[in-house]
Amino acid sequence: MKKLTIITVCLNIASTIERTCQSIVNQTFQDFEWIVVDGASTDGTLQILEKYRNRIDILISEPDKGIYNAMNKGIKLASGEYVNFMNGGDEFYDNDVLAKVFNGKEYDADVIYGRTYMVGKNYIKEPKIIMNKQAFYKNNIVHQSAFTKTVLQKKYLFDETLKICSDYDFFVKILFKGFTFKYINIIVSKFDTGGISETNRQLGINEISIIRKRYYNFILKIKYDPKWKQKLNHYIMILTHPRYVAGWIKRKIKNMFNKTQKQLTNT
Repeated sequence: MKKLTIITVCLNIASTIERTCQSIVNQTFQDFEWIVVDGASTDGTLQILEKYRNRIDILISEPDKGIYNAMNKGIKLASGEYVNFMNGGDEFYDNDVLAKVFNGKEYDADVIYGRTYMVGKNYIKEPKIIMNKQAFYKNNIVHQSAFTKTVLQKKYLFDETLKICSDYDFFVKILFKGFTFKYINIIVSKFDTGGISETNRQLGINEISIIRKRYYNFILKIKYDPKWKQKLNHYIMILTHPRYVAGWIKRKIKNMFNKTQKQLTNT
């Protein structure tokens, strides 16, 4: 069994796929298989991939139903002990990354994760050293900088109903199921910040809200979210201070009156 499976998902990125390929084939640690899942590119991406055909173990090029559908295709074909997603346009930070992570080392953790250089923003994304429920409420691990046990990734495939935050859903899900995470103080990848998750912020906000509702109950939201704490304190104030209650009721009645007057004026 190979130590690692690297999965590269891509679609029409001829201008950036070469650097991804170079960062993989030039690793000084080569105990990995490489699976490429292309979404039927038409811009020359496939011609560039053909240059690396002797190093790519599996190459698929066919239409897919989105990035997580493509990633799930790769997962089902993976046979390494760990899996990493180095998608088109992203790359390992340097040629010795995999050697630093795996040479002479064994891990008990289900997920190993490190730091990420954010291309375009020119800063290092520092994940929490301990990723617990509180940390995951507001933070995520960059999956390009994570190595997950393949058996775990196969058991819990990405939710394809989510378009850009299914990796967040995956990590939160396995955390709540009791699986373990280990931080390594290594810059693992360079992440291209021009992707869909960066350019469609509102969709990301909506999906994060959906994911939080799946795993974080009312008690945990109060515990981890300052906004929920403020709401709770507000209601406690209402219930325990009569003068505050009177003022709150007065404001509510005034607002209702003003709203009614506005509606009557508009009609």
